[in-house]
Amino acid sequence: MAELVSGANTELSGTVISMELPGPFDLSALVLGPDGRVSGDRDMVFYNQRSAPGVMLRATPGSPAIELDLGRLRPGAERVVLVASPADGVTPFGRLPTPQATVSAAGRTVATLRPPPLGTQTVLQIAEIYRRGPGWKLRALGAGYADGLAGLARDFGVDVDDSPPVPASGRSVPVPAFGRSAPVPPPAAPGDVLAEVLALTNAERARAGLAALTAEPRLAAAAARHSADMAARGFFAHDTPEGISVADRVRAAGYDYSVVAENIAAGQRTAREVVAGWMDSPGHRANILRPQVRQLGVGRVEGGEYGVYWTQVFGSPR
Repeated sequence: MAELVSGANTELSGTVISMELPGPFDLSALVLGPDGRVSGDRDMVFYNQRSAPGVMLRATPGSPAIELDLGRLRPGAERVVLVASPADGVTPFGRLPTPQATVSAAGRTVATLRPPPLGTQTVLQIAEIYRRGPGWKLRALGAGYADGLAGLARDFGVDVDDSPPVPASGRSVPVPAFGRSAPVPPPAAPGDVLAEVLALTNAERARAGLAALTAEPRLAAAAARHSADMAARGFFAHDTPEGISVADRVRAAGYDYSVVAENIAAGQRTAREVVAGWMDSPGHRANILRPQVRQLGVGRVEGGEYGVYWTQVFGSPR
């Protein structure tokens, strides 16, 4: 077994590989073509999209792992970059234990990977697996990004446009956000329930003579993570026990905002019930009827003491 520092590489025998990263971290993977860029959403594996051809994320809290079957990667794939991020999405690596990944093949440890000293970075390229002749090699990396997903986007062509399209169905298109505030991946809520919350919210705005809000996937990701965090850790508040705010979560999701606001609720079983409850509360009603906001993300997660947790995140991009 070798310990690889940044830049060091080793040959891989076989095509079934796994990487595990113990600690308060998430793992993600990018599948790259000959141009060194992703070809689209299908090339990204993260907590909300856990598989692609030949790539699988095992999102076990405290010990996430990426499992690769290199012979089953999509045609044209030349590299797989493995990406680490803090589990809460915002704590810099410099305030966390050093992320030390272990790479295995055929049940045998091939290498451990130790990055260089880290500081303010919140996203880290930890390793790459790349073609070399007829085989594959592993290289330890160490490039980090203090600006999170935005930095990764610059290097690999991940789309983090401020105004992503919404398909005709009204359901938002997921955009990857490699950091998250929830300690476990949020269970997916039925899309029609979330769309109903948006529709009911816009109906209230229409009655007040305000413009309709559009669905925003990064705001939805931040909302889903906060709902999951509240359900998993048994708190009900806008700030996490560590003091992470909605502004922190939105920035971690890659959304550069000029205005941001949040509504939360727990226990309501339907979209109609939760929106009615918010409209009966002056503070929540003010957020729904805030003229300055233009976009909305909704998260709904079942579990925890109250059975279901709801989050609305409102925003306007810069």
